Amino acid sequence: MNSRISLQKRILLLVGIVVAVMMTIIVWFDSYSLERSVRETYISQLDGMTTAINGRYEESHSIEDVQQIFDYIQYKNVNVLNLTLYGEREVLASTDRSRVGEPTPPNLVKSLTVSGTLVEKFRDGNGTPVNRLKAPLMEDGIIIGAIELLLDTSDSEALIRHRTLLIIAVGFASAVILLLALAYIIRRMLIKPLMIIRQAALSAGEGAPYAPIPQIASREINEVAAAFNEMARTQESRYNELQQAMETIQQTQKQLVESEKMVALGSLVAGVSHEINTPLGIGVTAASFMAEKSKEFAALYQSNAMKRSDLESYLGTISETTGMIEANLSRASELVKSFKQVAVDRSMAAKRTFQVTPYLRDVLVSLQPQLKKTKLLVKIEGPDNVAVHSDPGAFSQIITNLIMNSIIHAYAPGEEGKLTIEVLTERDQVLTIRYADDGKGMPDEVAGQIFNPFFTTNRSGGGTGLGMHIVYNLVTQSLGGTIRCDSRPGAGTVFTLQFPMNEG
Repeated sequence: MNSRISLQKRILLLVGIVVAVMMTIIVWFDSYSLERSVRETYISQLDGMTTAINGRYEESHSIEDVQQIFDYIQYKNVNVLNLTLYGEREVLASTDRSRVGEPTPPNLVKSLTVSGTLVEKFRDGNGTPVNRLKAPLMEDGIIIGAIELLLDTSDSEALIRHRTLLIIAVGFASAVILLLALAYIIRRMLIKPLMIIRQAALSAGEGAPYAPIPQIASREINEVAAAFNEMARTQESRYNELQQAMETIQQTQKQLVESEKMVALGSLVAGVSHEINTPLGIGVTAASFMAEKSKEFAALYQSNAMKRSDLESYLGTISETTGMIEANLSRASELVKSFKQVAVDRSMAAKRTFQVTPYLRDVLVSLQPQLKKTKLLVKIEGPDNVAVHSDPGAFSQIITNLIMNSIIHAYAPGEEGKLTIEVLTERDQVLTIRYADDGKGMPDEVAGQIFNPFFTTNRSGGGTGLGMHIVYNLVTQSLGGTIRCDSRPGAGTVFTLQFPMNEG
């Protein structure tokens, strides 16, 4: 049955089918009973006629007396079409005089039993329903002939038909009244309460304040409503608990993300101090060396023992030392500039127009302290003139997390490897960054969960499982892009990132 049919219509349809079947059985049984009663009436009439004829025939053995009885019966009963008395060989008497003397049908007399009456129904040439009844003619307990009665049963059939139509009409009216009453009862006692429960369920599903369902119907419906009320109260309590737990998780996740950012900022500061100390140390050493040479030159000058070669040697030393100081101070200045730009971008999250490849090189500089501890070679490929209007801090954090993820997970300590960052513009206004390492790779079950929060394969090593989740959020939310991870064990890992080049 079609699931779109309502419960009320289903019940009414089933009840209607049951009522129709019952009405059919009642009509058939009543028609059969009435027809059987009519038939028994006809047989009783024939039996009465046969008794009278047998008595008269045994008393007088006069065919004329029998003929008179036939005529009288036909006169008194308009439904009698014909009465015929068959002898063993020929027709002895009949209301149709022309039939007298006709041969008796073969085996007619023999086919009748002492107490049997044969009944046959047919229609004559005018379509009139006729019953042919045959009974034995007895003399001293012996069958000597047969009596045949033809009756017009039009009145009987009309009576049966009228009775059947009356029963059908009464039954149909009763069925309609029953179905209407049943529809009202179902609507009142079942459908309406169920619709109230449904509306309560929809309201609860939409998050509206739940109002308990009142006791509105039968005991069974009220039990369902009470169970629904209890379920709603339980669900509301659990929802509040889950909401509090979710808020706690979000707050904890936010704290962990901030902690992760602080760790990254700490690494950046460490990189700044380490990288700047080298050129500054060289500059300080060169300046001290130049000061020492200047003291020696001043002493030589004051002693009036200075030669031309001493002057030339001093000038050469000064030129070389100042060049060294200038180069290292310039190096320190460039480092400070790069570190400052990366740090500001990470902290401010402001959008600006920048060239991607040079900026990624600046980010790589900030990661040198970590990279120097490994045997990994990082290569950035792509044109220097690809400019985007986006959040450079997000780019910095994405590349930093990808490189640190490779350092921690893709290679064993001291293992050599190659990291490649490729900048592409495959389509108009779409920037593609393909980051790849040739490390140990990941099985499918790990690669499929790598962006899930708190998922890590390095829990014992202090991993939080937030690094790649932060990358995913930065790519998809902050930059409005997409990220895909492709990896196989032993074949390395490739991350394909795509962003709009002019993010609004």
